[in-house]
Amino acid sequence: MEKLFALSPIVLLAATLLGGCGEQNNTIRVYDANSRLVFAHHGGEGTPQQGFIGLATYRTAKTGTVPYLNVGEFFADFGVVQGKKEIVVSHVGSVYEVKGDDRLFLTIDADKDTIKIDNYEHWSSFSVLNNGVGPDLAAPGLGDETDHLFAVHPSKKSKYIGTLKSENYDLKKYGIDAVAEGNDVYLPAQFLSNVYLRFLGTDMLYNGFDYYLSNSINNSSAPWIHNCFYATKEKFYTMDGEEAKLVPFKSENEAYRFAYKAAKNPDVYRIISLTKDSKGKGYLASSATEEGKPEAADPTGTVMVNYTWEKKNDALFVTQLLTSEEGSMPQWTQKIPLKEGLFGTKTRPQEIIDLTYNLLRFQFDNFYGLKDVAKFADFDAYVTSKGLKEGLRAADAETYDDALATLLMKNIDDGHTVYSSPSIYSGNFASKGNELAKNHLGDRYKTLLNNRSKYLKLRADAYQVKTQEDAANLVGLFTHNKTAVIRFDSFANPGSWVSNAIDPLDQVDVATCFQQGNVPLGFDSAFYQIKKNSAIENVVIDLTCNSGGMIMCLPYLFAHFTDDPHYYTKDIARDIVNDYHYSVDLNHDGVYGGEGDTYKGKYKFYILTSEFSFSCANFLPTAAKEWGVKIVGAQSGGGACSVGNYSDGSGSIYNLSSPIVTVYEKNGQYLHTDAGVTVDKAIPSDSWYDLAKLEAAIAGV
Repeated sequence: MEKLFALSPIVLLAATLLGGCGEQNNTIRVYDANSRLVFAHHGGEGTPQQGFIGLATYRTAKTGTVPYLNVGEFFADFGVVQGKKEIVVSHVGSVYEVKGDDRLFLTIDADKDTIKIDNYEHWSSFSVLNNGVGPDLAAPGLGDETDHLFAVHPSKKSKYIGTLKSENYDLKKYGIDAVAEGNDVYLPAQFLSNVYLRFLGTDMLYNGFDYYLSNSINNSSAPWIHNCFYATKEKFYTMDGEEAKLVPFKSENEAYRFAYKAAKNPDVYRIISLTKDSKGKGYLASSATEEGKPEAADPTGTVMVNYTWEKKNDALFVTQLLTSEEGSMPQWTQKIPLKEGLFGTKTRPQEIIDLTYNLLRFQFDNFYGLKDVAKFADFDAYVTSKGLKEGLRAADAETYDDALATLLMKNIDDGHTVYSSPSIYSGNFASKGNELAKNHLGDRYKTLLNNRSKYLKLRADAYQVKTQEDAANLVGLFTHNKTAVIRFDSFANPGSWVSNAIDPLDQVDVATCFQQGNVPLGFDSAFYQIKKNSAIENVVIDLTCNSGGMIMCLPYLFAHFTDDPHYYTKDIARDIVNDYHYSVDLNHDGVYGGEGDTYKGKYKFYILTSEFSFSCANFLPTAAKEWGVKIVGAQSGGGACSVGNYSDGSGSIYNLSSPIVTVYEKNGQYLHTDAGVTVDKAIPSDSWYDLAKLEAAIAGV
């Protein structure tokens, strides 16, 4: 028997109720037919803008408040397989197979509570090698006609090192139930998110009535759920009923976008936070108008933001419509319960206690990349040894939030694993995350921050500026005699754009590029000037105050040292090494990897590192050693993993060092980079920012 799901367009979908649902323990029934997966997407012409996908949730009498998803609906509605027409779920007895275009995604045995994933490559075109070609670092979805805009292309040299094997998960070990009924099979929403979305560097966040992509939450692309407030005519309150201070209109996290009158109580308003106008400016519409329409249009005169609201049962559905000359596009829909629901209860139900703890076990046992550094093999044994298990299983939500922040920040403490937001049950949803994280900083995190302050002070003293903020702006190109120093403090990249296709390099300021987060353009501008100075023989890349950032910058920078830019990552979960190769058009002539697309052999390259140089600022010098680049300064600060966004299924958001670990090859082994890279020559820190001393120190290295 089989069931077919058509791949749905990204618009508001009507959820279909299951018929014939009784109250037996294992009978599935609709929990919320109107829940949504809300996401922010800014694509090119013909691609969807910000939108939402209908994602009905289900439950049984046994699962209680734990949201389950229909597996077929999840894969179809989420658009997991790009360009696939349909998802087919078939089963023989308790064994269910999920396929797309006749390719098997996963097999679920609902009786044994096991999952087998034969080939993750069938799941997404952006997450894996794709038949021998590395992941495209350019912005996806723009088409071949824009290829000339990107300086980095994946190379067919990319390959796996090792043997692809199926992954098998024993859900029973983690107290997670697969539920089957007829032709359908169901799994907890957050578990499905864990096994699929980890490849995309994101995770689903459930706030009690809607789903959001947690990486959107972390980078504030979805600000409307950050401010969960309601108001009477006299006072503003947070969703847990505490009186809230109404702050002046300063930023999107301090402004209120619109107030809606709730039909059940004429004295209660629901507040949705600021949305920016078409020029990126924030503005506040009047909350006194009727029918959800703002008093004034966008001040630019080009975009009108309209709101519609509709009452269904015990909830209000608010839709933002962005209207221009070309018509209206729904931007997002938010469901607003007319009762407080989960917010403010403070006490977590037992099924939520079990879910969150079991998901933490599953995530850390299967997807945490640095267990050898944290010194644990089994999560349950680890948190027990740290005295945290009782807190992680506490009914009191704030006790749980505190224990989770302690675990992530103080005990794991790897610099990449970061606590972001408390659960919905504490009443602090999407707030107090920074406070809890700072209150539980571990030794490594404190050391990294202290080192950054120390070296910024040294930089400030060397350039005779007053503050560390002034010192942080001292990035760009600096020259002395035979030596050029390129200094930048984060790896940022707006999509590997070809820089001189946008800006004439003689009009580009290197420092401004780095300050604005465009590392490729900064390097192009720096070398435009370096090539005009015939005295330059040495190029030093200063990473002493660099905290890392986007790995997509690395192939572009590697091309300066080698004609074969590549790097290794190891997927701990699959025990496979990815050998990613790229072709780079460094001189922007439209030929990738051709003449003039490397500075190899033209300069002596050095990378200056400190104990603060972290993540990509640690991986760049580690990889560059292969091409003869000399590492000077002090041993780097480590940081070995890409960062994965995770949630616990009840609102808490956190980053984990993912199972995708940055590695280097040594004697046939692939070793992760968390210990930092050893220097070819130690240089005292008092010589780092004195260019004359630095040039003397690197002589002969």
